[in-house]
Amino acid sequence: MTPETTALTVAIITAIIGPIITYYITNRKKTETSSYLDVDYGIKIISPRDELITADLVEVKGIYSRMPPHETLRIFTVSSDRTSYGERFWPQDTVREFNPETKTWRAKVHIGNLPSSGCGIIAAIISQPATVLWNYYYKVGPQIHWWDIEGWPSDSKVCDRVSIRRP
Repeated sequence: MTPETTALTVAIITAIIGPIITYYITNRKKTETSSYLDVDYGIKIISPRDELITADLVEVKGIYSRMPPHETLRIFTVSSDRTSYGERFWPQDTVREFNPETKTWRAKVHIGNLPSSGCGIIAAIISQPATVLWNYYYKVGPQIHWWDIEGWPSDSKVCDRVSIRRP
């Protein structure tokens, strides 16, 4: 086989196999990362809800209609103070306490450093990349004095958001 024939054969194989592999990888990635994010789990925060909170550590209670995948329901606090990247968020708790009989869940949030107005709590289903960001945040948080995350991860889904007020 001449070098020209070999090059032509490789080019033809690449032209045929390349798009097939690209299609497979692209569709597999979409299925793995977005399928559970597209489901409506009926997640709502029922307490606290639009109220004045004086404690620094608060129990958040909620309901759901369908159990979310393991450790994907996360609670964040949010401040309406915006940066050029968007709102400011702080990861708080992974919801691990579910009651299947009453379809309720519970978690804890620390709201001690939030401003007196314009803040809230978010319940969200997060993606695998957002989980990596969450884990990294908890590794470096003590060293960076728990800085915020600026802007919401676009591949994660806010299920409910409630306003709270601080004294």
